[in-house]
Amino acid sequence: MRRMMIWGLIGILVLIIITLLSILNNVGYSNVRQIIHLERSGHSIIQMETPSPGRERYLTKDQNDPQERLKSRMDREGWKYQQQEGSGYFFVKEDRQEIVTIRQWNHFYILYDLNAGIANLED
Repeated sequence: MRRMMIWGLIGILVLIIITLLSILNNVGYSNVRQIIHLERSGHSIIQMETPSPGRERYLTKDQNDPQERLKSRMDREGWKYQQQEGSGYFFVKEDRQEIVTIRQWNHFYILYDLNAGIANLED
């Protein structure tokens, strides 16, 4: 009887470990670090590691309206909202136009992608 309980507990632990590794594999270790950083920072938006040179990526939690949050942050930086086409949000400042894309990253998080040096979206 004891032996069966021990094997049962070992089986449950193996399932838990496999589930955690699967989640970590799907999301990625560095991304999990970014999620933890966002959750612990107390900020609504944080800058993530950049996927390519000349670009910036920001992470936010989908609690309210991420589109309105983007518009207000860009307005704070002097950019005026012009229009939306698909996932692209067009902003103008003086005679320049920039496009910021919004992507649903997973069920709870949103990614903002934009050219480097355009605006600081962090709190």
